[in-house]
Amino acid sequence: MHEVAVLTELNFRIGAAESAGDVAFLESVLAPKLAFCRANGVCVDRNEFLQAVKPGPPRATEIEAIHLLGSKRAVVTCRVTMTTGSVTDTFHNVRLFVRDGEGAWNLLGWANERL
Repeated sequence: MHEVAVLTELNFRIGAAESAGDVAFLESVLAPKLAFCRANGVCVDRNEFLQAVKPGPPRATEIEAIHLLGSKRAVVTCRVTMTTGSVTDTFHNVRLFVRDGEGAWNLLGWANERL
């Protein structure tokens, strides 16, 4: 159960870091070979993702499920909602985490879709 709590908190922190434009935190949790598929269907690598990080509206993350797959892999599904002015967007996220050599969770695969 401890790992579920760790992954829950990590996903909340990812949303907060995106909103704050906190590239340093995101660099610390993104795997070197991150693949990120944006809601518009464009897939980018880690460097392209980090270059696009800018402060923005607050994100509310709602965890749907966390599936631990052995001791080194986990899949998290969540909804992320953000409001810009009078427009509210909600995105469904699927995130694949793997443990690095020191045992920390790193985000390796991430795909989202606008709901």
